[in-house]
Amino acid sequence: MNTSTTERFVSLVGTYEIDPLDAAAFARIATASVDQIAGKPGCLYYSASQDLKQANVFHLTEGWATQADLDSHLGSPDFLAMLEQAFTLRIVRREIYLSESAGRTLLG
Repeated sequence: MNTSTTERFVSLVGTYEIDPLDAAAFARIATASVDQIAGKPGCLYYSASQDLKQANVFHLTEGWATQADLDSHLGSPDFLAMLEQAFTLRIVRREIYLSESAGRTLLG
């Protein structure tokens, strides 16, 4: 994970609500994605977490140095294969937001 000062970057924040019968399978996919995605060129951070109050809700956050880095990731064969796996599950709701940031600085 890169924790240095960054001037501008793009981020994705996603929330997935999964049918409770598929939550464990989605958790396995999300867990496997962390190491796979976090090491990609231009990835500043990537995390996947399960909601503490709703076990079938997952939050994904990722930051990329440039839009080109994000686009490269979104078009990569490994990401597309992971997405294909996830889309075999019953996704009740999916919200994904793209943001551009003026920068970030490590505070501690």
